[in-house]
Amino acid sequence: MSTVDMPAGSRAPLFFLSHSRSPARRAAVGPSEYLLRFYEDLSGHVSELVGPETGVDPGFMDTALTGGERWSPELLRAAGTCQVFVPLLSSALLLSDWCGMEWHAFSRRRIERRRDDVSAHETAIVPVTWSPTEGARLPKVVREIQRFSPTPMPAEIVAQYQREGVYGLLTLQMENAYRAVVWRLAQRIVAIHRACRVEPLVPAGVNELRNLFAEESG
Repeated sequence: MSTVDMPAGSRAPLFFLSHSRSPARRAAVGPSEYLLRFYEDLSGHVSELVGPETGVDPGFMDTALTGGERWSPELLRAAGTCQVFVPLLSSALLLSDWCGMEWHAFSRRRIERRRDDVSAHETAIVPVTWSPTEGARLPKVVREIQRFSPTPMPAEIVAQYQREGVYGLLTLQMENAYRAVVWRLAQRIVAIHRACRVEPLVPAGVNELRNLFAEESG
């Protein structure tokens, strides 16, 4: 398995936001308004919680428009050095070859526990419900990992998030629920960062990666 060396002075993102836009969005310039807001809000909270750590950026989100543009050296470095992988689950993401390969880029890396009380099964993958996926065929890698739940939290907010997803909360202008979910997610990301270290493994190219979503669904 080949890798590339990290350039001197490179910064690693604490979390990597994996997302897929619907075909209607692909002609737009940049990510959707809701996606950009979510990324900026989450980055701000993570930065506030961790403080100024040397060599660490709060997050990374790819903004390229097409699959051919997505596998830039910057994206490969981010997928191979981030500490927490945050896929935004949606029907579009589950059908995306690119998102399946991003998941593979992260999942093949080795995780070291920083403390003895950390579960040996910690994955540092935090799937977030972006939009409802009822009726979608879930790949095995998605079924095997528990989705993020914003607890502790009033049951009503948890139910709203699970039913509508983050995109739905924003669309329905459920501002209080949205803010609470993003804050709990930031706390979860930072907790994983403090409990585990994911060793860098930067792909030399996309040919090293495979789409995990296509391997088994049901």
